[in-house]
Amino acid sequence: MKHARAHLILAVVLLLGADALATNDPGKDFLITLDGSKLTGVIRTITFKKKKTQISFVNDLGTKYMVDASTISGFSYEEEGEISIYESKFLNGEWQFLRVEKKGQALTWYTSSERQLQFSGFNEDPIVVQENRQQIWLQFEGEQPFRVYRFSFRGVMRRKMKDYPALAKRIGKRGFRYKNLPLIVDSYNKYHEKNG
Repeated sequence: MKHARAHLILAVVLLLGADALATNDPGKDFLITLDGSKLTGVIRTITFKKKKTQISFVNDLGTKYMVDASTISGFSYEEEGEISIYESKFLNGEWQFLRVEKKGQALTWYTSSERQLQFSGFNEDPIVVQENRQQIWLQFEGEQPFRVYRFSFRGVMRRKMKDYPALAKRIGKRGFRYKNLPLIVDSYNKYHEKNG
């Protein structure tokens, strides 16, 4: 009950701030609430944690909020002239932000960063090293996102695309391998649009 009440209070506060947005110069960054409203401001930080993924958001009135992935649909921010869009997804029992790489009606490609702590050092005291590795995720229309691995890519994608056998047969062949994911996503979306 406390959790639901906190979400409601946050939504109300964010919506009250939205009324003033029309009169102010809107920020380049924005977040999308669960009901589809767009709130402009500035994204200060994006924190990817195992249990609590969130962003630090300052609205156009200067009020700062820590916003959990479970309380918004997604957000967009601009960094060095490049716009990045993230969507909130419930993955493996946790809410996470996935970066949209290619959005389609039937198939969407996302990425996320995996952070690991490793101990390294031979015959020395262990040193904690943080390592970032990109994860690839796909989401077919009406399904949950799933992580894609290089070694199982061909088999998984052929099964997932069985409704389009001509395209499924091409998976794993030249031009339709793991490294050609953008082309595969485009081809699937075009094929889906053309054939319904």
